[in-house]
Amino acid sequence: MSTLVVIPARIGSTRLPGKPLRLLAGRPMIARVAERVADLGLGDTVIVATDDERVVSAVEGTGVRAVVTSVGHASGTDRVAEAASRLEFAGHDIVLNIQGDEPFVSRDAAATALAMVEGGRFPVGTAACRDSAAILRDPAVVKVVRRDDGGAMYFSRAAIPFLRDDGGFALRELLVLRHIGVYAYTREALMKWVALPQSALERVEQLEQLRPLGAGIPIGVGLAAGTPHGGIDTEDDLRRANDAWPPDTAPAASPSHAGHS
Repeated sequence: MSTLVVIPARIGSTRLPGKPLRLLAGRPMIARVAERVADLGLGDTVIVATDDERVVSAVEGTGVRAVVTSVGHASGTDRVAEAASRLEFAGHDIVLNIQGDEPFVSRDAAATALAMVEGGRFPVGTAACRDSAAILRDPAVVKVVRRDDGGAMYFSRAAIPFLRDDGGFALRELLVLRHIGVYAYTREALMKWVALPQSALERVEQLEQLRPLGAGIPIGVGLAAGTPHGGIDTEDDLRRANDAWPPDTAPAASPSHAGHS
């Protein structure tokens, strides 16, 4: 089966303005992500889907093509679906969505999401990793509970599974899963997802994956190794990412993009 990898990159982030163009080790973040995703070697075609020509320019020289999509999309999934629906990409059976703020995305996580869809096991796949119970107190960390067959039961910012009494402490520790926000979809499932109306649970939790889950579209959740760095959403995240980036891969800032820092 043929896989299209789409990296959605919206310019209008509220918590980190101009996020795709912010500098990571001297280069625009989206360029770093594009190169990282291309290096994973998981797709037949890799593209960036954006709403701003400056992002297109920032991706030049990475070997990854950028396409311009609507400025009106409410989510990255909508942007991915628009890009995937272009006639030139119609031959791809599976779409892999890797966010444009994930420069440290692991091959294991992306391959795990793909594996849940390949072979027809689930129409949508994603990944999670085991973590400590400390994340249950953090609403910024999305947790997931799986069915016995690996399908998602529920995603939440709340403490799931809940510890009712101390007798279940050790068992709960084995069930704490942190969601990793990479998604694979069959083309049909992706288009069905974006055609659904926003659900009440989605609005309450601010988690768009609750829309297809609530509508009866199964989401397979594969277990992957944890990563020390997640997505970049805030100034603190960007600072930590710059501190963590290998120094020998940090060229001087390009004059054409330095002004966006």
